Amino acid sequence: MIKPKIFFSATLLFFLLFVPILQATSNNNIIDLNGTFSENGNLFDLENLKPGDWAEREITVSNQTDNEITYDINVRYIDGSEMFYNQLSLEITQGDEVLFHDKLSNFSLINDLPLLANSVDKIDLFLLFPPESGNEYQGLTTNAEIIITAYDDTKTETSTFPISTDSQSTDGSPLPSTATVMFNILLIGGALLLAGSLILLYLKRNKFAEE
Repeated sequence: MIKPKIFFSATLLFFLLFVPILQATSNNNIIDLNGTFSENGNLFDLENLKPGDWAEREITVSNQTDNEITYDINVRYIDGSEMFYNQLSLEITQGDEVLFHDKLSNFSLINDLPLLANSVDKIDLFLLFPPESGNEYQGLTTNAEIIITAYDDTKTETSTFPISTDSQSTDGSPLPSTATVMFNILLIGGALLLAGSLILLYLKRNKFAEE
């Protein structure tokens, strides 16, 4: 009767000690991702955007393995106004290197970024609603996501970061037209200059007439 008890105790000890370790090892991620997020967990959650508004975010990519890995960065439109999505500008930098700087409509996959074993990359993102954008974007909403996919020798791991933006809603006051304002300023300035020149000419003629 002693041997079955010893066998049972040894089996129980194995499951208690070694199975959790094996499970933890098998569940290890390739990368760990941290960063600056909005309160609701979105990478970007921007409301009432006006032309010229911008936001910065940071994602830290940590290699959790003992081997060099690679990872890709992609951006995918989900729903909402595709016109508004295409107008937004995004800059992605990795340290001093600019990986992408253009409108989202021109984004293409950034692939095969190397990351050494147990090392960290910092990815900075700068999202801009271009200041030259006109009234046609007023009140529009768009949703997208940034996708980071990591690869090692045995598996692939994908993480997504939502982007939600909407422009300033219509409330009876359209967005200002920068070109119109500038033209009006130049027109008023020209009129004042002309009026001043005429007054000066009139005063000079009167002075000569009196002499």
